[in-house]
Amino acid sequence: MGTETVTLTGDKAMLGHSGYERREGDLYPTPPENVDCLAHFIDLSNHAAWEPACGEGHISKRLLGYARAVVSSDLHNRGYGSPGFNFLDVQALPRAVTDVCDDFAARPAIITNPPYFDDMPEQFVRHALKLTHVRGGLVAMFLRNEYDMASTGRADLFEGHPAFAMKICVTKRPRWIEGSKGSPRHSYAWFIWDWRKAAETPAAIHYIHPRNARKPTVN
Repeated sequence: MGTETVTLTGDKAMLGHSGYERREGDLYPTPPENVDCLAHFIDLSNHAAWEPACGEGHISKRLLGYARAVVSSDLHNRGYGSPGFNFLDVQALPRAVTDVCDDFAARPAIITNPPYFDDMPEQFVRHALKLTHVRGGLVAMFLRNEYDMASTGRADLFEGHPAFAMKICVTKRPRWIEGSKGSPRHSYAWFIWDWRKAAETPAAIHYIHPRNARKPTVN
C-alpha cells in the first residue's frame, strides 16, 4: 500500500537548525504493534503521512502497510529517513507530502511519538495542528494516557477544540527497551486531531489491545 519517501533535500520548508535536542541515549523506539492500534480506527489509505521524529523508522515502516505514502525525517541521524530536519522550525508541510496530496487527492497526516523532555509533546502537537490546518489534515500523537488530564495549560487542545476527534487507549503498556525486565510503567494512547471533523461532534474514545488490532498489508 505505502510508498516510502525519504529524500527531502532542497525542500526549504523542511530546513531547520535548532530546537529539540534528544540525547543520544534518549532513543526509545515505538513498538510497531501500536501503529496497528491507530490504523484499526483511522483509515490511512488515502493519507500522505509524515513522521517528523522517525528515529530508526519503527513507526514509519509500519505505516507503509497502511498509508498511501510515508515521509520520514528526524533531527538526528538514526540510519533511517532524512536527518537534520527540525520539525519545530518547519513552516509548511514538506513538498513530498503536498505533491502526493495534490496528485491523489489525498490528505496530509502528521503521525509520531514526540520527544518527551520539557514541553516537547505540547510543542509538537501545537505545531502539527498549525501545519495541517490549511489542508484539512490529521494529527496523531502517541502520548501518555493521562496527557489530556495532566495540565490546564494544554486543556484547550482537548475540551472545546474543534479538531480533537479521538483518543485510542492502548491496553498493553509499551515496552520501550527491548529485552528489558519488569512491567512497563506507563500506559499510552493515540490522540487524534482531524481538521475535517464536524466541530459539534464530540470526541470518541476507544480501547484496544494490539493483538486485536488490524494488521498491515505489508511490514
